[in-house]
Amino acid sequence: NRLTSMAEDELYVAAKELQAPYELVVEVAREGKLPVPLFTAGGIATPADAAMMMQLGADGVFVGSGIFKSGNPEQRARAIVRATQNYTDPAVIADVSRGLGEAMVGINVDDIPVPHRLSERGW
Repeated sequence: NRLTSMAEDELYVAAKELQAPYELVVEVAREGKLPVPLFTAGGIATPADAAMMMQLGADGVFVGSGIFKSGNPEQRARAIVRATQNYTDPAVIADVSRGLGEAMVGINVDDIPVPHRLSERGW
């Protein structure tokens, strides 16, 4: 990002060019990113999924059916929390991923009544 390489006196001009508040431009230059949290959701069902989202730059992870449709929701929830807190530690991620039981069970498209299907393509 070009703001991070600018001298402090250049940031005022950049703020005018970008039509952005000067304070925001200074913060982005200092932090290297916008002050907007990135949360991820959808398809996260394992501790490794959650850890990967954090490794990719997420600030937080939402998990719903990935926990509640699993074989042991409480144990899986605790494991996902630990993996999210320790996403840079492969040993912790591996440890909390053991013995979780059955993950979220998918739905076979053939079991969905035709009127409730969104599309027939790709099956």
